[in-house]
Amino acid sequence: MEKPVHVSIDIGTTNITLLALDLKERRVDSYSSVPNQRVQTGESFAYIQDPLEIEKSVRSLLSSIHRPIASICVTGQVHGILYYKADGEAVSPLYTWLDQRGMVPVGSMNSQEALYDETGVLLPAGYGLLTHYANRGLHSVPSEAIGFCGILEYITGRLVGKILTESDPSCLGPYGAFDPVSLQFDRTVLKAVFGDGRETFLDAARPFSIAGHTAEGIPVAYAVGDNQAGFFGMVSDWNRSALISIGTSGQVSLFSKSNCCPGSMELRPFLGEGYLHVGATLAAGKAYETVKQFLISVLRSAGNPADDEQVFALMKEAASKETSQERLMVDTRFAGTRQNPTLRGSIHNIGLDNFTLGNLVRGTVEGIIEELYSFSREAGAIFASVEQIVATGSSVRKNVLFSAALNQRFGMPTVIAEIEDGAGFGAALIGAVATGALSVEDVKTIVHDMLGT
Repeated sequence: MEKPVHVSIDIGTTNITLLALDLKERRVDSYSSVPNQRVQTGESFAYIQDPLEIEKSVRSLLSSIHRPIASICVTGQVHGILYYKADGEAVSPLYTWLDQRGMVPVGSMNSQEALYDETGVLLPAGYGLLTHYANRGLHSVPSEAIGFCGILEYITGRLVGKILTESDPSCLGPYGAFDPVSLQFDRTVLKAVFGDGRETFLDAARPFSIAGHTAEGIPVAYAVGDNQAGFFGMVSDWNRSALISIGTSGQVSLFSKSNCCPGSMELRPFLGEGYLHVGATLAAGKAYETVKQFLISVLRSAGNPADDEQVFALMKEAASKETSQERLMVDTRFAGTRQNPTLRGSIHNIGLDNFTLGNLVRGTVEGIIEELYSFSREAGAIFASVEQIVATGSSVRKNVLFSAALNQRFGMPTVIAEIEDGAGFGAALIGAVATGALSVEDVKTIVHDMLGT
């Protein structure tokens, strides 16, 4: 009889990915991915996806596994929300973390400003409670909706056949106004957001607990946010390593038992073991892609229809051959920051001879890394114990410019986590811990042996 595998579903902004982990052989048994399409609405502020299509994709991916499944754990994008009706099925799009409806004017101010004016709490655009508050102001809440949740709670609930009333704290923080220490939402904010005097929302589930079982009897762990799942799956020495993820956005994550967190960073609960101190940017790989799009437009205007891969190769070659000592200083906050989404990037130190493609590419990469490094300075004593960088994300794996910039700026060894989906790998391990197949210490050993991180 075949040994069972532990399965994760990673619902990313771009792709939905399944990973099956064979614990006995200590290997990823299978890995498959399908696109997660954006639904175009014609509204410049909207970034939505279809939860019904996401569910179909998840079930299709699960049906491709022909070995017994020991556990399932969902991870992926957080912050966003969708509305559901009495039977638990979605009755709205998924308003993702990139959705900006909280910044749309309603009367004399936008919803972010109005909620701050009412509660004194400033929620970043894309956070779930702000999105619901904005939808109320925009009269966009479906009449048949009885509640809302994130896509991770929704898919987990659909797999176990019930509407969830709890979620892992890693998924609760991104709604906004959630205290990672007391594990409670701010009641004043809840009353304002719901507008009906309600002071409760989803409760915090115990770490590594089971949400329910599928119709086939497979245990499904409560979903865990991709940041916490990724740290769990890619870092073996929590105290002496910093995890840096460079994807669409960028993050630096530091583990600590301390709940004293710099104002520029977020304190996130970490599976009952302590906290992650997280500095998050809104544009990392996306900033690099912006330069690519600029170059494509220039080439096309000259009659050269180059594709993405050709342009990426041209950018890397130009940067690697650049010899100018007078660097361009690129501020890569092209999409602002979580605290101020209206900020925009800039290019400084342009001279008569240094405004070249290679310098622009090199300056953009260095700007991305500099924004992440700024968080380590803010972290102070927590970062002082760090001895290595564990780097992940397609940008780091595919582009040596990023790993070189990390080495140079942080001044310590950088280990590339050579795994396609670190959050999915971590979620599969979380499912294994939830079912008693592993301990947390076992996980650290497996991560070290399999990934070398």
